[in-house]
Amino acid sequence: MTDRSPTPDTTPPGRRMSFDAAASTYRRGRPPYPAAVFDLLAERCALKPGARVLEIGAGTGLATGPLLAAGAHVVAVEPGANLATILVADHACDRLDVTIADFETADLTGGFDLAVAATALHWLDPVTSTEKLGKLVRPGGWLAAWWTEFGDTDRPTRFRDRLDEVYHDLLPAEPGYRDSRPYPLDTERWRQQLTAGGWFEDVAVEVIAWQQILTAQSARELWSTFPNIAELAPTAREEFLSRLAALVDDLGGQVVDPRLTAVYTAVRTTK
Repeated sequence: MTDRSPTPDTTPPGRRMSFDAAASTYRRGRPPYPAAVFDLLAERCALKPGARVLEIGAGTGLATGPLLAAGAHVVAVEPGANLATILVADHACDRLDVTIADFETADLTGGFDLAVAATALHWLDPVTSTEKLGKLVRPGGWLAAWWTEFGDTDRPTRFRDRLDEVYHDLLPAEPGYRDSRPYPLDTERWRQQLTAGGWFEDVAVEVIAWQQILTAQSARELWSTFPNIAELAPTAREEFLSRLAALVDDLGGQVVDPRLTAVYTAVRTTK
């Protein structure tokens, strides 16, 4: 991955809840998902007023807000109490129900028209989670999962090349971004997971290319949300973030950083 987070196979167990410990930083640092994601859900997955939507790992509501804006009734499952507090504060309405629990143990009533997982599906067990989703989504309903890849090896930039020097010094075991293999784009892996057990079929993949303009401050806030940066020793973490901010300033105070958002959709079978 170009943000240098590990693949799902190598993710340390404690990372699943790491975002909750810095919920305010996550809210400030993470960019919105592109509007094209929700346009796709409306066109393909029947996201519309009155749709009953299950959201897994809602966090601070980056996806919740647009789902509510589309007129959906959203049941948001979020295991982090701090994240859920921000979610409720920012998006509370009579069409939002928030459950503070792990998805695997949450007590949920089925019949959903659509289930979504925005930057969350990789935290779940690949077999049991698909089965539970299959039981919660009605036949003919939909499942959508997506991730944003921070960087794009097909759109190299001077910023990313110079940032590799910082990674080399402070996180030397991680690959340069030109050599990274982002797991959101591992389409075969996710096709297999989404169709496990025969609950979902007709998997489609859309990759949305966009870009984010970073300042020194917004770069610091974004990289602060990446678990591998947060896990550095305090001195090393501050050195990384300071060098990152100085790099942005050295390149004119703003840099354009490419993004890819990979969206997977699948329809619930009639089994």
